[in-house]
Amino acid sequence: MIKGVYKTEKRRFWEEHISKWKTSGVSQVEYCRQNGLNIKSFRYWKRRIGRLGGAPALVELPFSKSVPVCSSPPHPHLCLIVGRHYRVEIGRGFDSEDLERVIRALGRI
Repeated sequence: MIKGVYKTEKRRFWEEHISKWKTSGVSQVEYCRQNGLNIKSFRYWKRRIGRLGGAPALVELPFSKSVPVCSSPPHPHLCLIVGRHYRVEIGRGFDSEDLERVIRALGRI
């Protein structure tokens, strides 16, 4: 029983670090250096979790300022279409940092 708990905690540990790395904007090597992790272990767990299929998760995107919500703006400044499932319309004044977070989040899906 204790061995199973240890494996679950270990997997959660690596899932959390892999998730944080994906949003960090740094290379795997740099992330591991910054967090005192072994790069070989990191890559092993990244492959293993990918094969086992990590649980899908919703990603909350904190916005630095209030963004008006429009069901269909008359003329979006930019329209970003990702595959068949996602369409992001961006009007003037949209914060570039918010856009970067949206793109990173969509890349993880």
